[in-house]
Amino acid sequence: MQNLIQDGHTMTYTVPVDASAPVKSGDLVVVGAVVGVAVTDGLPGETIALAVEGVYELPKGSGALAQGAKAYANVTDGVLTIVGTASGNTLAGYVWADAVAADTVVNVRIN
Repeated sequence: MQNLIQDGHTMTYTVPVDASAPVKSGDLVVVGAVVGVAVTDGLPGETIALAVEGVYELPKGSGALAQGAKAYANVTDGVLTIVGTASGNTLAGYVWADAVAADTVVNVRIN
């Protein structure tokens, strides 16, 4: 097919020049309404790839999350975490395995 641009498993992302910190491989990144996971490290101004499909272990915010529930990216104090609250947050995907309130990470199938 002549109009295929790419398979869509990754998205090119340029780390903002005014970013307060570099992006590290495995970091959760929100670009508009798309959530991705950094494939490599990137300094401000550098272009990296974000994985936009797959299941990833991501930092969890407060509260328990049930398998199959919607997972949202939330920024608190400049740190992105996964929470179960939709209001003010970006849909990241779906919780892949239960996470109790005390857990610091959660498995998420990103969007």
